[in-house]
Amino acid sequence: MKKYEEEMRNVLYALHESNVLKNVIISGSWAMYFYTYIFTNFVPRAETTDLDLYLPSPKHIASDNLAAQLMKYSYRQHNDYITGKTTFLSPDGFALEFLTIPDRNMENTIKIKGLNIVAEALPKMAPVGWNYIQVKYDNLDVNVVSPVSFVLQKLLINKERQPEYKREKDLDAIKYVLEYIKASSKYFEELKNSLDSYPRKWKKAIIETADANNISLLN
Repeated sequence: MKKYEEEMRNVLYALHESNVLKNVIISGSWAMYFYTYIFTNFVPRAETTDLDLYLPSPKHIASDNLAAQLMKYSYRQHNDYITGKTTFLSPDGFALEFLTIPDRNMENTIKIKGLNIVAEALPKMAPVGWNYIQVKYDNLDVNVVSPVSFVLQKLLINKERQPEYKREKDLDAIKYVLEYIKASSKYFEELKNSLDSYPRKWKKAIIETADANNISLLN
């Protein structure tokens, strides 16, 4: 990930300078980068050019200069003509995407008026907001999905991931992070409690995916 670490750092500072950073949670593969701050000898195993930012409370976010701050780091705003989803892209192809959960209209995208962007709305992103940690990174306080929620959410959506290589990459990440969770009494207890708190349908899907891929969650 070192190749894109500077890109990620620039994005975080742009979010901070636009007063948005405190309202977002790092999810996806880049969350593993921050687990180096909580687990001894943890080495991120995935490299991706996409930085996923989850917005747990989009209606309460407002910034009139997010695009301008990102532009300082050469990011340009792009809006998908079909979905309307907003992406910010650097000249090197590093992409910043915003995710949230659907509102009562259950549409696939939501206009975030306070940021003048359109976020992708995915119901199964909810666990990211249920449990997250805060990491001190380069003088910034960064919210990151908890390793427990990282594992459970990726198991929850694995069958839906396309193409197949993404499913396999996620399974590798799940197994690796799970090793560190099990080695920590704190996070292993959190894993047990979190799994029990999931809706029954989601818990069933998580366990089925784990069993199908020889992943032992609780022992």
